[in-house]
Amino acid sequence: MNLQHLFRACICLFLSLILAACNLIVPAQIEKTPLKITYNPWPGFLPLVIAKEKGFFTKQGVNVEIFYVEDTQLQMADLGAGKYDGATLALGSIVIISSKNHDLRVIFASDESAGADAVVASPSIGKIQDLKGKALGTGIGGFGELFAVKMLETANLTSEDVTLVNMDGEQVPARLKKGDIQAGQTWEPYVSQAAKSGARVLFSSDRTPGLIPDVVAFQSSVLRDRPDDIKAFVRAWFQAAEYWKTHPAEGNAIIAKLLNVKADTISLEGIKLFSLSDNVKAFTPGNDTTSLYYTARLYADFFVRSGGVTRPPDIDKLLDPSFLKS
Repeated sequence: MNLQHLFRACICLFLSLILAACNLIVPAQIEKTPLKITYNPWPGFLPLVIAKEKGFFTKQGVNVEIFYVEDTQLQMADLGAGKYDGATLALGSIVIISSKNHDLRVIFASDESAGADAVVASPSIGKIQDLKGKALGTGIGGFGELFAVKMLETANLTSEDVTLVNMDGEQVPARLKKGDIQAGQTWEPYVSQAAKSGARVLFSSDRTPGLIPDVVAFQSSVLRDRPDDIKAFVRAWFQAAEYWKTHPAEGNAIIAKLLNVKADTISLEGIKLFSLSDNVKAFTPGNDTTSLYYTARLYADFFVRSGGVTRPPDIDKLLDPSFLKS
């Protein structure tokens, strides 16, 4: 009888050790390396924040770590250096990074600027023609320069008629206030910041429909190695975008808390958040700016002409709509 009890005790001890080992192993299998995504305060990118804070990524089974970087130039440099798996940026910015042999893929468009990008000017500038001979701040060699050129064209001016001053959009309100420039190309929330200091909107993206789409891009190696995680990321993003549309007050509060700003400063005015169906249309080849293919080539051609890049990326390779089917 004692021998039988001893045998049972040994069996129980053995099973306990096996279960303990399983408990040590299982979390390592479940816990995945997070997808590292960088974003900036452009409102069209903020479904990322809602998806994170509401647990939508977790519910879809993907671990996501988000990194707030206000300086878009730093964002671009770090993405190109492989510091992040993915990023939210303007399509024009992704074209620039990709032209430098960085293997990125745009998997969906987050939004389209429809008034939230603008050229703001000091009160002394009453119309676009008044910019002749004046200093205009913009990201030279970036999407902002093309936007500024399009604005100048409406007044029969060219970039030769103004002095372009290279700066990031976040710097425009302060540089305008100091008098370093008489006008500057920027975007929300910096347009509103400049307006509070007395600047006026001279030209906005509501006059250039489709010219400034914003996108989410990933390193191609991440798409290759973690396709299921990317599909889960896409599902959670659009779940968050829809949630924000139907619960704007709560969405604004979530974003404001994380970014440490007032909720009433969060706005989608001048921005069209893209749905899945919007993306299907945008990823259709076309001959105007309703097509991401056309717009990406527009940027690539402009950057080559202006000397910003020496060789344009393969646009058909850069745009990858396959994950929209997730």
